[in-house]
Amino acid sequence: MVNKLAAVIVDDEKQARDGLKVLLARDPKIEVIAVCRNGMQAIDEIARLQPDLLFLDIQMPEINGFEVLNSLPDDILPAVIFATAYDKYALQAFEVHAIDYLLKPFTDARFFEALERAKQQIRGTQTRHISHRLLSLLNDYQDVHGDDPSVLVHEGEAVKPANDRLVIKSSGKIHLMPLRRIHYFESSDYFVTVHAERQEYMVRESLKSLVARLPESQFFRIHRSTVVNLNMIQTVQPHANGDFAVTLRSGRELRGSRKYRRVLFDKMGI
Repeated sequence: MVNKLAAVIVDDEKQARDGLKVLLARDPKIEVIAVCRNGMQAIDEIARLQPDLLFLDIQMPEINGFEVLNSLPDDILPAVIFATAYDKYALQAFEVHAIDYLLKPFTDARFFEALERAKQQIRGTQTRHISHRLLSLLNDYQDVHGDDPSVLVHEGEAVKPANDRLVIKSSGKIHLMPLRRIHYFESSDYFVTVHAERQEYMVRESLKSLVARLPESQFFRIHRSTVVNLNMIQTVQPHANGDFAVTLRSGRELRGSRKYRRVLFDKMGI
């Protein structure tokens, strides 16, 4: 039995996703192992499944196709066939780096032409060259676009973290942060600062939206502007006026308000 090539589809349009699934079902040598509707979901699935082949839309809200690839380790980059509406820069870039793309709307013949080329590259000895071309393309993309902090992540849709990670976007880069390394979140105006072990990240997202993606058993709001990792709390000091202070293992002291005191104390068995 011939091993099938594992493929992942990423597109924010349902019609496009369904169309690609139908086309790929015609090839017995391809197995679709995941279908993703946005870039955030794609990052998790690609890192987890490590497919051979990726059909990747570029123009997606929140996180585009280039940013998805930029967030992945270099050693797991699959062969990629990009799908894009007309974009002069993108088309020129693909041609320069010899990377295949499907210009929407595309014909079945054009689709299978791109698929066959990708299969030959994967089956042959060109996997390293594929990764090299992708990395060159992504480097050029970064040079042209730079870091763009204006792109919002998950504003409106509450998505739970995959396993024990939280995906955030800060300074134009996507970070998959282990929850155990996050000490606390602190909101200010339209931003939230994520205080981690060795670094701080400024995220353009509401604290409410971030909290919706965190496990309730591990993170708790102690103030309207502060959410803390319960595992990082070293001491809790009640105050006579009903407020309280929390000292973290790092030595950082945070103020808690009376509104959250009773629930926190019950959660911690105080």
